[in-house]
Amino acid sequence: MKRILNLYRASLRPVAYGLLLLMPVAQTPAHSRQTQCQVKLYRHIGEYLHCRMNAEAALAKGQNVLKNEHVRKACDDAYKKAYHAALKLSAEGCPAAGDTESGIQSPLEQEVRQTVGEVRGMVAGTPPDPVPGQLTLYNHCTRPIKIMSPTSSTINGTTLQPYDSTFYPTAAGGGLGQNTPNTFLFAPITTDAQCAQVQCGNWTDIRAAGQRMGYMWMNNTSNNPPGNDNLVYAAYCQPTNAAAGQCTTTSTTPCCGSQMNYDKTFGTTFEITPNGGATNSQDFVDLSTNYGSGPTSPPTLCGTPGADANNCVSATANLFFNVPIGVTMSNGAGCTFPQGGSDLTCTDVSCPDAYQYPEDNKQVACPAGTGYVVTLCPGTHQLPALAQAGALQNKITVQNNLSKSSPCANGNTVSIFTSGGQQVVQPGGGSVTLQGDYSAYPGLGLQVNNWYWTSEDLPVQKGPPQNPDNSGAQFMISDQCVLSQAPPVYGEGIETYKISTVTAQKKGTNECLITIDESQPYTDAVTPGCCAPPLQNMGNVCTGPWGVTNNQQPWPPQ
Repeated sequence: MKRILNLYRASLRPVAYGLLLLMPVAQTPAHSRQTQCQVKLYRHIGEYLHCRMNAEAALAKGQNVLKNEHVRKACDDAYKKAYHAALKLSAEGCPAAGDTESGIQSPLEQEVRQTVGEVRGMVAGTPPDPVPGQLTLYNHCTRPIKIMSPTSSTINGTTLQPYDSTFYPTAAGGGLGQNTPNTFLFAPITTDAQCAQVQCGNWTDIRAAGQRMGYMWMNNTSNNPPGNDNLVYAAYCQPTNAAAGQCTTTSTTPCCGSQMNYDKTFGTTFEITPNGGATNSQDFVDLSTNYGSGPTSPPTLCGTPGADANNCVSATANLFFNVPIGVTMSNGAGCTFPQGGSDLTCTDVSCPDAYQYPEDNKQVACPAGTGYVVTLCPGTHQLPALAQAGALQNKITVQNNLSKSSPCANGNTVSIFTSGGQQVVQPGGGSVTLQGDYSAYPGLGLQVNNWYWTSEDLPVQKGPPQNPDNSGAQFMISDQCVLSQAPPVYGEGIETYKISTVTAQKKGTNECLITIDESQPYTDAVTPGCCAPPLQNMGNVCTGPWGVTNNQQPWPPQ
């Protein structure tokens, strides 16, 4: 895979919309047409990123999806026009229109799309959009992922950090073999301390004599110590070495931790054959688990009487699942799914979208040039929390007691932000229940969806930072349901705990209730007429000044 400029991306990952506006750097007068072209390209890319990030912010605030698509297309069109205008300045100093590393898109444009996709994942929990002619791998898991590949030494060993992505053009020269299978296997990376938490040595089912079976990769506590289950072991442990008892950090080939043996024999498996078929006009993609037909009904064992040599597995063959995965294709690609549907999703080892035995017909055929996004841990399907290996997680219910009557149309809803995505809680006693460990910062993000002035005296602006904005704050909750709070991760939105009362109480064993109650008069102290920031397609835009509220309360709340 050819790499392109890492345009600000490394410095962008820890932040979100509130800090993402890139302003052009002042330049000395150009002394050549080549320099002029380069300066213009970087100025245009800053404008393009600004435009796309504003579109993402509007989408996160609830803008209609179709309207948002038009906004994003306008950003793309404006950038393409400016880009091609810059290319005319110098035939030698700037790349030709078709001379790029990623098809028709310029390398800078591709980097913007990759950056926007990563920030979208951090904030909204949604993957990047498929780009025609490109395979994108996106890690939505909260842990780093190792990529193994028996078909490419270049791809093998690549690491994807949480919310990171990488891409491979599917055309010749893009890093993928043509008209031949390219195999990707995925496994989470663990530290030695995390390995000690998982306790892979307790994966006793994997040591059973005979063929490996589906139940060894599934929730099953009957043969395991209390609090431990095979789902956790299968997610984090290397099964071949676990079966051999190689599960300490001092083992020759440890089955987890910093010295884990990533030997390309295990892990969730995705395969793509680009530009294949008799006329090199089709792509073929598939997932594989080799689960068989049930927890104790694996595929036919090779060497048994009547076994088909092309449709059997060996006794030590692993099942290929540890990381939830989803595969989406370009809109209107015209792909054919033998099993039905319009995408591929595997959230457990028994996945019906995957090959469950070697000749299972689950291969999807798409026109060559289709775009693909492979999302690891799609939606809310995260890896099992390490706490499951030794302690129960808290079940947390968030209850919205704000009034159904708000100065803002459809106001007083509460958005919950976690690494697994975003959920909305309706006012008037609505609730959402989730499970996990949110004791460490940033914990849960809780946002009241009314338009409030920011916490600082800022002009009305689309940002960054945006003004006005929704409220926002981070809430950490201990295993004893003790709540702590902090300002929002990004932006200058008024803290949720200043316009509402957020409390927590213990409901039962490992169960907490977080309630959001009104704190009048500030819950209703919205902008005049609940006017909005000057984002695209927003009506009733605020004119200011900052701090004048709908109910004449002084701002910010004291």
